[in-house]
Amino acid sequence: MSESHLLMTKFTVPFLRPQLLPRTRLIERLNQSCGLPLILLSATAGFGKTTLLSTWASQSMRPISWLSLDELDNDPERFWTSVVTALHADFPVAPADTAKASQHTQPPFLSVLTSLINDLVASASETILILDDYHVIQEPAIHSSFAFFLDHTPASLHVILSSRVDPPLPLARWRAQGRMAEIRDADLCLSEAETASFLSQVMGLSLREEEVWRLFERTEGWIAGVQLAGLALQRTTDPVAWFRSFSGSHRFVLDYVQEEILARQPAPLQRFLLQTAILSEMNASMCQALTEETGGEQACQALLETLERANLFVVPLDEERRWYRYHALFREALLTYLRATTPEQLPLLHRRAAAWYATQERWAQAIPHALSAGDEGYAADLIECFVDPASFRNDYHMLRRWLAGLSSETLRSRPHLSFRYVDSVVFTTPRSPQTLDLVEEPLCWAEEGYRQISDEAGLGAVLTARAVLTSMQGRVAEVLALVHQALSLLSEQQALWRGHCLHLLGLEMIISGQPDRAQPLLLQARTLSEQSGSLPGTIAAIIWLGFVSLSRSELRQAENFFQQALAHSREHEDLALLQLTLETGRRDSYYERRAYYGLARLFYEWNDLEKAQQYLHEALIGMPSPWIHVLPSGLLFQVRMLVARGETEQARSLLHANVSQESRPEILREIHMAQAWLSLKAADLPQTEAWASSDLHTTEPFAHVRREEEGLLLARLRIAEGQPQAALGLLSEWKQEASKAHRGYSELQILLLEALAQEQAGEQVQARATLLEAITRARPEGYQRLFLDEGISIEALLKSLLPDLRDKTLATYVRALLRAFIEAEVSAVTPPIDTTPPLLDSLTSQEQRVLQQLAQGASNQEIANALVIQLSTARKHISSILNKLGAANRTQAIALAREYGLL
Repeated sequence: MSESHLLMTKFTVPFLRPQLLPRTRLIERLNQSCGLPLILLSATAGFGKTTLLSTWASQSMRPISWLSLDELDNDPERFWTSVVTALHADFPVAPADTAKASQHTQPPFLSVLTSLINDLVASASETILILDDYHVIQEPAIHSSFAFFLDHTPASLHVILSSRVDPPLPLARWRAQGRMAEIRDADLCLSEAETASFLSQVMGLSLREEEVWRLFERTEGWIAGVQLAGLALQRTTDPVAWFRSFSGSHRFVLDYVQEEILARQPAPLQRFLLQTAILSEMNASMCQALTEETGGEQACQALLETLERANLFVVPLDEERRWYRYHALFREALLTYLRATTPEQLPLLHRRAAAWYATQERWAQAIPHALSAGDEGYAADLIECFVDPASFRNDYHMLRRWLAGLSSETLRSRPHLSFRYVDSVVFTTPRSPQTLDLVEEPLCWAEEGYRQISDEAGLGAVLTARAVLTSMQGRVAEVLALVHQALSLLSEQQALWRGHCLHLLGLEMIISGQPDRAQPLLLQARTLSEQSGSLPGTIAAIIWLGFVSLSRSELRQAENFFQQALAHSREHEDLALLQLTLETGRRDSYYERRAYYGLARLFYEWNDLEKAQQYLHEALIGMPSPWIHVLPSGLLFQVRMLVARGETEQARSLLHANVSQESRPEILREIHMAQAWLSLKAADLPQTEAWASSDLHTTEPFAHVRREEEGLLLARLRIAEGQPQAALGLLSEWKQEASKAHRGYSELQILLLEALAQEQAGEQVQARATLLEAITRARPEGYQRLFLDEGISIEALLKSLLPDLRDKTLATYVRALLRAFIEAEVSAVTPPIDTTPPLLDSLTSQEQRVLQQLAQGASNQEIANALVIQLSTARKHISSILNKLGAANRTQAIALAREYGLL
């Protein structure tokens, strides 16, 4: 969306009528508070918020940026485009980054926020941004991003929000920090004196003091109520009887609009009011399209001006009197009356409004009207016009809302839309093994539809999407079959989906032990994903390039890739807003957690266990991670980490928990291998041998990385049993294969095991030569755990090698390794006092108190009463606890909390 598609009256301070009630005390409040970062005007409809702000803005000597919000601004792209456009008007010079963004077809999304804030700082010009009608914003992603903006605004920018309800922003924190001022219903209410002035000066009524007091009492100072009552009094012939029957309830005023004000208008004007009530904004052309006024646009323009002169709650949006809107409360009253009297008109009117917007190619405005008209076929046509099928830059949050309004019959008959619905759900739902289940039906509809019309490109896209979702379930054999089918259908020009296919093929090469073949595939996948605007595809390709580097023993390069992936996610907030922001407004961390897992692996190898644990915690927090079973080292890495930290029992519990939850044979095999590694580490040779005697040659789709881990573990077992030749025989085959595929990390492990076996076989000279080759290759990348995890036998070999080392660099490296062995031994003898699992640190003190209440069987209301909090707050704490523990319900949460020692 470019700025040219925005109605520029959104950025204009609303026109003020000549007769206005002076609100000196409120103007002064605004003057006194406008130096704060935020002023919140929060009051229900009809309290004069917009009029007050318009009056103040027209008198203020400060630069004012105005933005009138409407329902369409729930699209995060449109919202931030509008905010930046509003702010541009008051910059002495347009900020470079934001100005550049506004000149292109791509809107200035959240990625521009940092540049925008920096530009505001650099300009040092005081600016006041007024956002009117913020209550129309319902999109959580907008609230979360706007909170970020307010938290980082410079001292020169002050924001005023006008809203009917308190927005879901961190108001309590800002209030406690003294960063905001508030003007509410009680402040905006007319006083008795103001009510008298309003009725006499604005409405031209001459009432007795008693009548003013009665009207003030019954309307409770509600400005719209006073105004509506004043209109009625202007027309009544019996004020005494009118006052006797008048009620100050808002419902009565709405009824009065319908029964008295509307009924007293000429029939043509009544008809015009009712037929245009569906519009949130209007001009003569739109009104003529809805009413089919025979006099054409000129007659409709005259009617709009008549409504304005009659004070019938129509608000001009520009000085030229081309665009108008109804007072919201008045419009609601009109709509209520229209629904009650002639409901059959509503579909027709919405259909006409949709058609008018469609002629302007304003699809985002046309589609809601088509849906309200109940014309699914037309709405579907408009949605297909709105969507760009060759891009991932669609408004998926908005699309999901629209497509959810279509019947299954309509979606099934249109494969393009059923596939777009799949996209909209995937991009707004947390990535998990269950994602495929959520979209299985529409995905099948799309596949069936594309096959029927022989659309190979569409079918290839569907198969690719299914492959991506299936990969989240770890079913690699099915993934690869789908990818090869998809590639046979996709042309070279279809970068959108070929990028995802190549990414999955690169993954196939990694898990089959061929990093050299994986690298070019992943580099190409990254390029194609960037071209097509797929942030998940780009991040995933970068992360897998990191694991390629890990396999090739290029640790520094691997760190660079993992950090790149995290930075890419942060630097492309515009795409993240579309593709990684959930319906809750939270960011989906599915891909970032893979990067954190990779960083945990790296810092473990560098023996920085504290950082490794921090990264591992980030990778595992919040939700299950089935992708771990696909990663090289997979579950075994977590076991090694726990053992290195002296938490062997926790390692056993982890594996036991995984066994009880898993049924897939390939993952059970991985778990059993990790259990055997743990047994060998504990010198439980019979248990390890029992594993070795089982069937180790079962094939599965990603068997290579597991078979190598199993082969090296078997070699360790043979060394522990005093069978060095058997070990060397096993290692020879794996060494040749690793060398051919340039799997440097595997080669280093094999060299260390060969050195141990050679030493055990009495080949001391060869053992030292092999160890020397290992340290020569390991030193540039800073490996430590590679040596430490092999235990005291490698430590002894290093000590024997040190006196003969002539290379000072290698000697320094070996001394560092030997110091690390000593430190590890000290840690093993004296474990840290604080053995609380990292999970506890993620629970706030209040969540810990809630957890205690849960364990006692308290209900939500009982928890709220005990902790003196709102019921909704108690529910949020419980939801957060379940999320952090990875539990599905209370019972499971309590069981896990006891297992982790939290209770």
